[in-house]
Amino acid sequence: MEENKEIFVDSNYFVALFNPSDTLYRRALKIAKKIDKENIPLAISNLIFLEIVTILSQRRGRKVAIETGEYLLSNPKITFIHIDELLQTQSWDIFRQIKNKNVSFVDCSIIATIKSEGIDGLLTFDIEDFKKLQKNYRFKLYQI
Repeated sequence: MEENKEIFVDSNYFVALFNPSDTLYRRALKIAKKIDKENIPLAISNLIFLEIVTILSQRRGRKVAIETGEYLLSNPKITFIHIDELLQTQSWDIFRQIKNKNVSFVDCSIIATIKSEGIDGLLTFDIEDFKKLQKNYRFKLYQI
């Protein structure tokens, strides 16, 4: 299988990028500039989209959440992957196997999705939790 150059993106990156008061905002901006410069294609799932707009609505207001959602939906550099019944079952299997209480079902859906789609890299600010999963699930953490 050919390596997929897309990077799957966790919600915490976009939440930070669209929230100037987030402690990770400057780091997210730096990453965004690198991604743009290197023209790296991104991927998110419908569950990640749900998390992004929900968290931004709570932290920054509905207007920012809607603007961010419109940006994500209309951006041709972002592929949307729908968590269907098969991916949900695979996510649930992973969730049941992982003992770390800090790994959410959505995190497990990320692992299932990158495995299913052949995506090699993951952009997340939850480095420590995902580092523990790298060996078993074979993915790279995108870092700058």
